[in-house]
Amino acid sequence: MGSLAAASLSWRVQVAALIRGLHTTAFASSQPLSELNFSTIRAESFYDSTVEKYASQDVEVLSLRQMLSFGRNAWDDPGKILKSARYVQRELPRRLARRLMDLQLLPYIVVANPHIKKVYNQYHVSFETLRRVPMVRTSEDNQEFSQLLRQHLDQHAPMLDSLATGLRECKDKVLVGPCLQMDAFFDSMLRSRISRRVIAEQHLHIGNKRPGYIGVICTDLDVQESISFAVQKTKQVCMETYGMAPDVVVSGESKVSIPYIPAHLDYMLYELLKNAMRAVVESRSSPPHNPRRHSSSTAPTTATATTAPSSSSSSSYWFPRLPPVHIRVCDGAAGALTIKISDQGGGIPDDLIDKVWSYGFTTLGRKRRHAAPPSGGSSSNGGGGSSSSAAADDGEHVVEGLGSVGPARIVSGGGLPAGLMSGQGSRYQMAGLGFGLPLSRLYARYFGGDLKLQSIPGYGTDAYLTLKHLQELDDGEWVEKVDDPSMLPIQVVPY
Repeated sequence: MGSLAAASLSWRVQVAALIRGLHTTAFASSQPLSELNFSTIRAESFYDSTVEKYASQDVEVLSLRQMLSFGRNAWDDPGKILKSARYVQRELPRRLARRLMDLQLLPYIVVANPHIKKVYNQYHVSFETLRRVPMVRTSEDNQEFSQLLRQHLDQHAPMLDSLATGLRECKDKVLVGPCLQMDAFFDSMLRSRISRRVIAEQHLHIGNKRPGYIGVICTDLDVQESISFAVQKTKQVCMETYGMAPDVVVSGESKVSIPYIPAHLDYMLYELLKNAMRAVVESRSSPPHNPRRHSSSTAPTTATATTAPSSSSSSSYWFPRLPPVHIRVCDGAAGALTIKISDQGGGIPDDLIDKVWSYGFTTLGRKRRHAAPPSGGSSSNGGGGSSSSAAADDGEHVVEGLGSVGPARIVSGGGLPAGLMSGQGSRYQMAGLGFGLPLSRLYARYFGGDLKLQSIPGYGTDAYLTLKHLQELDDGEWVEKVDDPSMLPIQVVPY
């Protein structure tokens, strides 16, 4: 008993040092992680094959059966929780090592970008930290390990914005930018990020006694409630950004519930609704010949004249009549659910329809850089409709909120819905960095669903979000797709 207690004490001392930001075993230094010289770490690791060794190890593919078996009644069986902790300990360093290898294989111009460097350094620090954590053997060990795990999840939250900013800056390079084709890399990078966060969050929540949940999976997620939540948040952001927002009409199945991860559905709905609303507003927000303010006697028949709250009674503000965004819920066969989101925001031009799935693509950026006329598109990574929009080119801080900490969603108990933020500059919540649409499709496809678009240029866009029910099936049980390291090389088009 004495030796066991001493071992447990030693474990807690080591982990406590890591949590305080000390990395003595890894770097022979007592500096906090934030003060370490990352360039020195990179230089030293050039001759160290540790990352390659971990990246070459096989990963244990995540399956739905595994998630449910670990999580079901885990609060009554401490052994399950400890087994889950050891699985996380094995998996995260291997998966981080694979992504570190992918980052090392990027073209020099990409690796040299300070935002991409920041991502690499954070991943490397997490890899070195987590691989040195002693094996979890007791509940006290798991408590310390969970605290460390939560800290690293929080530190990685803004890394998605860093990736997006780095990609945008590389694409802005006049000669090199057009030669980079990095969609396969970002698919692999972000799919792995989703997996790592699912693995970590599942472990952090399996010990919680939450009715209707197994870890982070809500076994009976109310789809209408999720839609209402996303509509409320999106309209709020749209009103703060533009001073107006279209109505949303919901039809179809009114009582539908599916087993799903609420944060994933929240993100996808928010991104699609955000850009549908943006497309509608921007395609109708400018009066054709009149200034924004009119006299009440000359208000156009195609707009609503609203009296200004604090100005003279003889003046009014011009507001367009916005067509509503329509959402239809269809509970189909074969364990699939489809949510159709339709807008009348002008559609996607034919020459952009294939580009909207590219990471970093944004028509808002095109307008600013090339002074092109508004496309009125109802879907593009920044053009409106069905994804997030562009980064501002004015040097101000832009936040898309991809994985950033936001308000907890109490109604579904599903953790922090990535992308639903508050307290940031609201105009940037409607215009991000061009990751919303491809990342939403990646979220949908992660659990076997999909996201497709149908556009009528000059009219509007329909987005079809298909979700698979997360449940144990006799046939076709879900198993994650795992990308091997360095199997998705970056394509560089010759000059």
